[in-house]
Amino acid sequence: MDRNKLFAYHQWATAECLKHVQSCGEDLYARPGENSFASIEETTKHVIGVEKLWLQRMMGNPKPAFENFDVSTVEKAIEAFSLLHAEMDLYFASLNEEQWQETLDFQNMRGIDFSNSREEMLFTVINHASYHRGQVTSFLRQFGYSGIPLDYIYFKK
Repeated sequence: MDRNKLFAYHQWATAECLKHVQSCGEDLYARPGENSFASIEETTKHVIGVEKLWLQRMMGNPKPAFENFDVSTVEKAIEAFSLLHAEMDLYFASLNEEQWQETLDFQNMRGIDFSNSREEMLFTVINHASYHRGQVTSFLRQFGYSGIPLDYIYFKK
């Protein structure tokens, strides 16, 4: 699949998910619920921090530090993702095919060594975020709201 389309889908799904949360009410964003993170806000903080880690790894930093973003409101989260995704877009546009396929060595946050191509890293970013968007939907259902369709087919429609 085309990397540009895949990343465009990821940007769309991230924004749509956050806009949906915002439309359900800002109070839901920090409300405690049952999931692997305490709230939608904490889930969002994790996802954006991990996306920045992956960008740093793709840029050749084998052991980047986790960056905390101000995502204390849905609006701040939307803005932070927009800025990070713009940075990622610029970096991705600078890569040629050989660089996308280049294998890079890095450590995860637990200190385990990995070797993956930038293309595989991008797939990991998108897959990871999709998993957590599902958790956001789970939170919303706990709070009496429904999710929205965020599958790729809805992006293409």
